[in-house]
Amino acid sequence: MNGENFTLITGASMGIGRAFAMASAARGFNLILVALPDGQLAEVQTEILSKWKVKVLTFTVDLTQEDAVKALFDFCIEKQLSIDGLINNAGIGTGGRFENISLEKQLQIIDLNNKVLVRMCHYFLPLLKLQEKAYILNMSSMEANLPLPYKAVYTGSKNFVYAFSLALREELKSGPVTVSVVCPGPVVTNAEGLQRMKAHGSRAKLVVLMPDEVAEIGLKCLLKGKTIIIPGKINWVLVKLSRLFPTTTKMRLLERLFRVYSTH
Repeated sequence: MNGENFTLITGASMGIGRAFAMASAARGFNLILVALPDGQLAEVQTEILSKWKVKVLTFTVDLTQEDAVKALFDFCIEKQLSIDGLINNAGIGTGGRFENISLEKQLQIIDLNNKVLVRMCHYFLPLLKLQEKAYILNMSSMEANLPLPYKAVYTGSKNFVYAFSLALREELKSGPVTVSVVCPGPVVTNAEGLQRMKAHGSRAKLVVLMPDEVAEIGLKCLLKGKTIIIPGKINWVLVKLSRLFPTTTKMRLLERLFRVYSTH
């Protein structure tokens, strides 16, 4: 991942995506940053260029639009860009009783977390396979292993990312492209996330991480070719322990822990 090759990062204007952009630039990687056209992406580009001698291209688009990923792909082809890293970070989530969340919101989560990710992999895999060594990093969640009541669609979407990534990695194991999946626990990325942390009280502080921590761990493990990346030692232990509990017991415990969302 050097020279005139580029690392493509979605959802790069804020939160974990922005942190991945910074961590990648610090390693000397040229970047293609993708995010919504809200003005924040230009600020990220300016900050990176002021700190590191790398190339930074931006592409603003709503990736959930039907032709958006193709438009991004066509942009890369037109610019004759070589891509050896794809970080599928863009995603959204929400919490609350399933019936209280609009169907439009639920489908938006599936569109961005799943359909966009599949499109990105399908379009850009041929470009990645042209490299001697290339990487795909898909953003899942620790909750992919813990189907959470009151976050049913979100955790379902992240479970899809988890399963899809492992399966795709196995398909590609004899080629130059390595697929990894990162499964962070709670991450404070915005004001809404901070409120969710406060709702859980002091126990949240044990597992919460900041975006730069997730990005640094994620990128380091990606480049080492690690399959499943769970940032934070406590989070890693919790995932391992959860597999020891019977499903019924585990689900009852999770319902109690996440009951704070039940009135949302």
